[in-house]
Amino acid sequence: MDLQLGLVVFFVKSMNVLIFLGVSALVIPILAFASPADIGIDGSKALLLRDPIQMVPIVRGPDLTVESAQVMGPPLKGLGAVLMPLEIKIKNIGTSAVTEDFNVGAEGWATDGNVYGFDFFVTGETTHERGGVSVGGLAAGAERTYQGMLLMAPTPLGSEMNSGSRYEIHAMVDYNLDPDAGYYEWGVRETNKTNNALVIYYPLTFMRPISIGQLSILNP
Repeated sequence: MDLQLGLVVFFVKSMNVLIFLGVSALVIPILAFASPADIGIDGSKALLLRDPIQMVPIVRGPDLTVESAQVMGPPLKGLGAVLMPLEIKIKNIGTSAVTEDFNVGAEGWATDGNVYGFDFFVTGETTHERGGVSVGGLAAGAERTYQGMLLMAPTPLGSEMNSGSRYEIHAMVDYNLDPDAGYYEWGVRETNKTNNALVIYYPLTFMRPISIGQLSILNP
């Protein structure tokens, strides 16, 4: 039986399927997953539209991140320095292990004083060449917690100390504070380098809720 030209054409975009339904035909030809091309139908042409499925690649590799950081108590002030008790928790959220050494540490300063420092040390741990604690690799999914002290001193060196009372602290993993670090190779080759630091403040700013009818307002 001849296939008449009176056709209904359906484009199923999500599957890249072109279906021809003959009005008077007994057979319904279906072209599935065809490549974009001109398809001849009795001298006429139909264009199969392309709607590609977006494929998101899975990037595999290590990915170190700072899970949390907190000040464990009030800073110790004296002898021309400030010691901030600090806990830093890191994790490898990547799909493969870190096999080389990397560092965990912090830098901090008084926002209302003149002390600054980046010497983070933990009793019993080795100091890394780039500063902070040296970590000898970390398996995928593994995490570690370090409790130590961040040493801050007056800047410029030799000036009278103003220890201040408010502090900004940047907890970091696999970091390099050298201003020229962008000019040479260093550190772990990670899938994401944007999550290697976490900023915290001391003392914390607590907020108390105030409820007005159905409206809840946070007010310092």
